[in-house]
Amino acid sequence: MMTDSQLKPPVSVEKTPLKPPAVAVLAANSLQLPSSSAQQLASSGSATGNPRNKCALKPGYSLMSWIRLCNSGADLSGTGGRVVPVSRSELALHNQVHDAWMAIRGRVFNVTRYMDFHPGGVDELMRGVGRDATKLFDEVHAWVNYPQLLGKCYVGPLKENVATNVEADLIRPPPAPTELVPRFDWIQQRSELTLYFYTRRMANPGLLLKRKDTSEVELELRVQMASCWHVFDFKLSAAVVWPPRAVRVGPETGKIEVVLTKQVAEPWLTYGTQEISKLNSTYAEHLTYEVVLCELFNHDSFELCLQSIKQSVLLHLPVGYHLDILLPHNGELLERSYTPVPHNCLHSNSEQIDADASPNVRNEFLIKYYEKGAVSSQLKQLQPGTTVQLSLPRGNFKLSALESHRNILLLAAGSGITPILSLLRPLLKRQTNRIERLQLLYFNKTQADIWLKDKFQALQDSDERFTCKNILSEAGGRISQELLTPLFNRQQAETFSFVAVCGPAGFNTAAANSLKELQLKPEQIHVFQG
Repeated sequence: MMTDSQLKPPVSVEKTPLKPPAVAVLAANSLQLPSSSAQQLASSGSATGNPRNKCALKPGYSLMSWIRLCNSGADLSGTGGRVVPVSRSELALHNQVHDAWMAIRGRVFNVTRYMDFHPGGVDELMRGVGRDATKLFDEVHAWVNYPQLLGKCYVGPLKENVATNVEADLIRPPPAPTELVPRFDWIQQRSELTLYFYTRRMANPGLLLKRKDTSEVELELRVQMASCWHVFDFKLSAAVVWPPRAVRVGPETGKIEVVLTKQVAEPWLTYGTQEISKLNSTYAEHLTYEVVLCELFNHDSFELCLQSIKQSVLLHLPVGYHLDILLPHNGELLERSYTPVPHNCLHSNSEQIDADASPNVRNEFLIKYYEKGAVSSQLKQLQPGTTVQLSLPRGNFKLSALESHRNILLLAAGSGITPILSLLRPLLKRQTNRIERLQLLYFNKTQADIWLKDKFQALQDSDERFTCKNILSEAGGRISQELLTPLFNRQQAETFSFVAVCGPAGFNTAAANSLKELQLKPEQIHVFQG
């Protein structure tokens, strides 16, 4: 006889072949060398919403057009799918617009077909052609994920001397590591069904959960692992209540838990059936959200709360990731990247929702307003009930990179605080290798510009491991090596061993250069896209 406690018949899983991989292109990370003209943006890849200078692209040469070209099967590398080592002398020969190769961090790319897609213009991209462009690239934004953007253009490794007796046909890339596929399990009580997905420790998974149309038995659940989505299409045995009663995503444990309430409280013989697939590219996919609230936060910023239409979508971003907000404007689709802030940060959220245990059908943003900002000026005027499009989460932050560090420094400037906010709770709640010291240096122009000052003070009062220091440029405060040097005393055991940085491009560059002078290694620094 079945009891009213946990009932768990054998799991029945139906699998379908995985979809072929598609190029994963970071829409927020286009390969942009310095531009000499400051023009109004049509799109930006800033995690903080800061504008960037870009050249107007010819019709048919948008980012989405580049994605389609990469997915078309065209031979963009010019090597017929082979990986060919390239000497510096060979690289120097490919220095024309119609035959353009460049090297970045030891990897050679054929950027000939990318020329007209480059947001900075052909002339700027030509500055790095025929040579090692690493230094030029790093001067602008070394954190851009260029291997994904130019993955289909990869020619081969840059070599000082290439052996003449090596046949290029025999050279192959190293075998890819075994891919982790989330493991599924389930339990039930008389009135509830709980779905579990296990990834791995510090996997920092994302989650997208959709109700298909108005169905009460069909759900699509996606688990995000870096740029890959593992898709589980469920047809449940009986109807459930929407939205879920609880959703928990553990960045540290890598465990996902979705608790659904049964419409009829009775035991099920099985959860139902599922089909499994995989998506490697979701950049053309957008979600429709409606405005719940849009109101001023301080003198030059506002808070924006968006909710999925009919609460049909639940979206949980991996820690440190961002998404794009898209708006139509003069026949174009403008987009900017923003990082949602955690629940309970904003004045409007008076419900004190537990972000770990409540379904997240809303995304809340703090956005700095630019008078001439094409997107922020429109977002600021949105009325409740109007709709916008959101991209799926994007980013390259690896929470596992912080696992071995117990003393962590956070450097944020202005609206660059938003990605940093997403780190605070996971780090302070970490059970393995518990954090000893977490310090935030928050750079602003004036006292009036500081966001969430009371929140940081409350956190500092409640957890002695966290400290926040506000640094104001009107008082002469600037990011510099002199400012940071006292924090990196190698003779002290509690010296900071990892630094996360986010702010305007100039701030990020100055911070990265200062940390390099203080002998921090690249793996000890993460600069958020900004």
